[in-house]
Amino acid sequence: MTRLRGSFLLGLTIGLAVALVFGVGAATGVVLDRTRGGTVSASDRNLQEFLSAYQLLTRQAYNQHLNRRQLIYAAIDGMMSATGDPHTTFLPPQEQQIASQELNGSDYAGIGAIVVQEGKKLRVMAPLPHTPAARAGLQFNDLITKIDRTPIGAMPNGTAIKRIHGKAGTIVKLTVERGHRTFIIPVTRQEIPAITAYARPLPGHLALLSIFSFGSGTAPDVRAALEMPQVRNARGLIVDLRGNPGGYVAAAQDIVSMFVGSGVVAYERSSDGSVQTLPVERGRQLTHLPVAVLVDRSTASAAEIMAAALHDDAHAVVVGTRTYGKGSMQSVYTLSDGSSLHITDKLWLTPSKQSIQGRGLTPDVDVPSSTSPGGDPQLRAAADYLAHHATR
Repeated sequence: MTRLRGSFLLGLTIGLAVALVFGVGAATGVVLDRTRGGTVSASDRNLQEFLSAYQLLTRQAYNQHLNRRQLIYAAIDGMMSATGDPHTTFLPPQEQQIASQELNGSDYAGIGAIVVQEGKKLRVMAPLPHTPAARAGLQFNDLITKIDRTPIGAMPNGTAIKRIHGKAGTIVKLTVERGHRTFIIPVTRQEIPAITAYARPLPGHLALLSIFSFGSGTAPDVRAALEMPQVRNARGLIVDLRGNPGGYVAAAQDIVSMFVGSGVVAYERSSDGSVQTLPVERGRQLTHLPVAVLVDRSTASAAEIMAAALHDDAHAVVVGTRTYGKGSMQSVYTLSDGSSLHITDKLWLTPSKQSIQGRGLTPDVDVPSSTSPGGDPQLRAAADYLAHHATR
């Protein structure tokens, strides 16, 4: 079995604040550790009774067309559920594959721009570097009103972004409003690598870094974002972790180390009470900007690790609402058929050695979210804070 370790959150439904034209899901994951085999004694009476029950069922049941693999899956699932821990879980192969794709993102044929729908238009939040959108000349804040001459307002809700997707090499024609001008930009679709983080400029010489999950590619995505001129030249940085359900602990460690030169990312406490340190990786700091962190009730797991570490180590202000409270860590074992066992074996503690399990992080500045179009009071509060406290 391949052993993985990390903070895995199952079943937390996340609504991303933005729609990604290249397609990124939000899920959870774990961090690769080491291979370790497990052994079970053949003389274990409990195991013998299980095998007896399995043999009786498969031999004596009136329905002799039972799917034996599904029986075993159901038994494993029941065993995990019997622990009473909602994060000790079993994922069959297909569900494990979906979880991995959601955590790490999937490649899609598209244009490489991040957009949000605003009524009957799509607003371009970020044309990603070296993508068709950037090469075609799409710019931040452009408004897309039509796709292939079809008004977005005439499309069923939520389908406009899918219309931008398509086969690589084909052209999509976007009608764009920029200021008082309206024109058509043809964009040739291509395969867009999955991305789990991006940055864009904000008014007032600020920048926004949005992180959607902590997958295997998130640290490189964050590194690329922090190296963008509009981020390096900013006076302050807002890190948006709202709706982020977590992922690889190693990704959180890597990313925190880009903000902090030394210290502790988190502590890991085992069931025997022993505590291990998850240290900041020295020599990897990329930014010294003042930071505000946006969180909400769907900020969980590795995202909470990052928020707590930036708060304790980098004196970042945390803005938003109380987080989810996923303070446990799981070891994940992948079985030979691709299914996986997720077993809680540790709690993590903040750098100040506090557990957030079941309680979450309390923001420094409590600001409720808003559902009004174009309104984001949490982002405004973070920007206002940095405007008064950020110095270069």
